Amino acid sequence: MVISITRLMNQGLLLVSPILLTRLLSVEEFGWYREFLLYATVLEVIASYNIFTSLLRFVAHQPEHRQQFVDQALLMTLGTSTLVVAGTAVLNWIFDGALVGNYMLPVGVYVFVYVNFDYWEYMWLAQRRVAAVFAYTSGRLIVRMVTVVTAAWLTSDVQAIIWSLIALEALRFLASLFMWASHRQRGQRRLESAWREQLRFCGPTGAAHVLVGLNRSMSSLCVAKLLGPVGLAHYTIGTYMRPIIAVLRNSLSDALLPEMSLQQRSQQPGDPLVLWRRMTIVAAILLIPTAVLLARFADTIVVTVFSEEYRIAVPVFQIYLLVLFREIVDFAVPLRAINRTAPLMYGNIVSLVVNAISLAILLPTVGLLGAAVAFIIARVIEGLYQARQTSKAYGVAARELVKWSDVGKVALSAALASITLATSLWTSTMGLFGVVAAGCCFMAVYVPLLLLLRVPEALMLKERLHLPVGRALARLRL
Repeated sequence: MVISITRLMNQGLLLVSPILLTRLLSVEEFGWYREFLLYATVLEVIASYNIFTSLLRFVAHQPEHRQQFVDQALLMTLGTSTLVVAGTAVLNWIFDGALVGNYMLPVGVYVFVYVNFDYWEYMWLAQRRVAAVFAYTSGRLIVRMVTVVTAAWLTSDVQAIIWSLIALEALRFLASLFMWASHRQRGQRRLESAWREQLRFCGPTGAAHVLVGLNRSMSSLCVAKLLGPVGLAHYTIGTYMRPIIAVLRNSLSDALLPEMSLQQRSQQPGDPLVLWRRMTIVAAILLIPTAVLLARFADTIVVTVFSEEYRIAVPVFQIYLLVLFREIVDFAVPLRAINRTAPLMYGNIVSLVVNAISLAILLPTVGLLGAAVAFIIARVIEGLYQARQTSKAYGVAARELVKWSDVGKVALSAALASITLATSLWTSTMGLFGVVAAGCCFMAVYVPLLLLLRVPEALMLKERLHLPVGRALARLRL
């Protein structure tokens, strides 16, 4: 829960800034700003190569060699980011600006300072220092939000917003470099096989991360090139929930991976997938009601939050929510826990190809809605492939990977609770506040249904919450 809240706060620039910027900028200007972020995001995914996430496994698995793994990750990231920025500049020059156009200089500088020396979150997660993660990410969020919104409010100029963001990330880069140099542990016993182990882990994992990033950004890139900044602005609002989905999914996964790595190291007897199966049910408990509520009130949310100009994005918003059902099961965690990361790369290659083919067919014919449908199709096919690979790796039948009966109970609870959302009075009388009231009413029915149907993870959470509440009441009596 703490990691999810922290990650949501860290995504605040993506979540809150569109709400403000759509009011401060025209649709076209907002599209220009999102085009910069789109190019920066794609290059950042490639440049980072998911290298720092290797610390979740290696720092947790071999804490005595923490500094060695950190230094190796920093060197690898420096190399990949330099190659990516330089290579993009050369290709953009060769193709006469067709790649990123006039954004090359700001995008290159931003990606370099954003990617390098940003390992703290993963190292602290591996060490279970959640408070440090919260302080770091929340502080970074506050400063980023103030910087971007202030620049937009004072200037209403896209270039001023971009360069203010670059200046901020440059300061963070320098501060992080200073902290690393000041707190670097020297004289630790070196592990001879460390480079080989970390490279073996990062190779397929990083490739999978790049493929996932390209897969997610491919639709936006095609929309930007074919439909221009206005089309990109509408598509951005239609896929507004993407950061929240990623946060909820990745927070659970990142919290679980160190635990599964420790379990593998200690070779504890029993089912190696028991924690992962529980995490899957927890993901279902979180994501299914989120999809139901957002789909029901999509029109009110989009129009009220972003203005009437973005009503065209409502169908895209609703269709994209189907991704939430795919994200319930994350096959990357059990595969990464046993260092079987090649299937992640192959699965995402399949997904990328399917997405490209689907986009070529659907985007010209269906428009923005086709871009969202193409991404969903690709994610489902990738999930089927990874399910098969996970079942092979653990010697378990594919149908037994997940406790489908418990997932069904969660879905049934959400379906029954959705009856409370049927009336239109929620929004016709209260507007956006009605969405909040309806959500509270929905949860008031949904949670008891989970307990009534005896979903084990819901019962476990109830018991764990009951203990501190009982202690607090006992203190009050005293």
